[in-house]
Amino acid sequence: MIVGMVVDNEYTNDPRVKNEAILLARAGHTVRVLCLSYGNKSLNEIVDNVEIFRIKISRKIKNFLFAVMNTLPFYHYWWARKISNFIQNQQIDVLHAHDLYMARSAAKAVKKKGIKLVLDLHENYPYAVLGYKWAQKFPINLLARLHNWQLVEKNYLEKADRIIVLSEDYRNILVNKYNIPIDFFTVFPNVPDINELLNFEINERIIDKGNRFLLFYFGGISERRGIFTCIDALKLIIEDYPMVTLLLIGPVDKAEKNQFLKAISKPEVKEHIIYIPWSNIEWLPSYIHVSDICLSPILKNPQHESGLANKVFQYMLIERPLVVSDCKPQMELIDEANCGLVFESGNPLSLANSILTLLNNEKLRSEMGQNGKKHIISKYNNEKFGENLIALYNNL
Repeated sequence: MIVGMVVDNEYTNDPRVKNEAILLARAGHTVRVLCLSYGNKSLNEIVDNVEIFRIKISRKIKNFLFAVMNTLPFYHYWWARKISNFIQNQQIDVLHAHDLYMARSAAKAVKKKGIKLVLDLHENYPYAVLGYKWAQKFPINLLARLHNWQLVEKNYLEKADRIIVLSEDYRNILVNKYNIPIDFFTVFPNVPDINELLNFEINERIIDKGNRFLLFYFGGISERRGIFTCIDALKLIIEDYPMVTLLLIGPVDKAEKNQFLKAISKPEVKEHIIYIPWSNIEWLPSYIHVSDICLSPILKNPQHESGLANKVFQYMLIERPLVVSDCKPQMELIDEANCGLVFESGNPLSLANSILTLLNNEKLRSEMGQNGKKHIISKYNNEKFGENLIALYNNL
């Protein structure tokens, strides 16, 4: 079939999108992706046998239209027209729309063209958006109408022919909530492409580690992701263990940037935090490799209970022990793979104690790192879960 993917971002912004596109292309489908471009990339190109079609747009304009689309639906209409033209011009057989905020535009376009719709939910968006600081600022808070996302979920999940989710738990929540048949769902976690990550060259000198003991976090930086819990835990640790350093890599939520920069500039922690705004994916294995413990401190809430983040699997593949908050999917993975320790979400003392347990036991760190990698190789990878994705399209 000719599968048309639509993505409300750059194609490479989320590894999940690229991983799924490549899997379907390898399975013999023609995959064409319609996505946004904020920079100077070619409008059309072929990468890994995936055909990419980009729409140039200003990031500021896009962000504003996106924020207010529940009140002023211009962005919905714009996307619906773009998708409709994409379906017709590229002879699309099945439309694969990424995330809930694309559901309305995608459903309108497929209804007009009479083709099937696969809706891929990257998160529990109706809950996630309630925690976004940008959506709580005046005047956006008056126009965003955040609670309308519950109505979008209710109205548009049932318009999809198939739905992809991150976990069985989240699938079961939606089945019970909306009485959707369970066989309409496919589970595809944020599992890594093993070959891609392991083929990147490890640079032992990517950071001047010296005698530091490195705690590593990679990804978006914000309060909801537990970053301030990490900084508070660091304060408790460094008095007795001054060699401990927190390495943070990722973009800061704009609404929290001043709060974050103030927190990492305080005299007691300033010399114990390294912050890098972003890193290319090919450097990620090197940063994980030089670190001693990897962190996923996300705050416990319905959004973070919907599935596991990419970073958790990436840490495991590069053989590092984890310290994670007690969100259900993370706890279950730690219990299943014995690859790390769990702390109480939002509790700096609990986090500090878990870190110190591993800091003082090198053998345990090594064993947990090895356990994690074995689990990724044997189960939690693109090839294994790709079978679910390919079966979905075969059954269509």
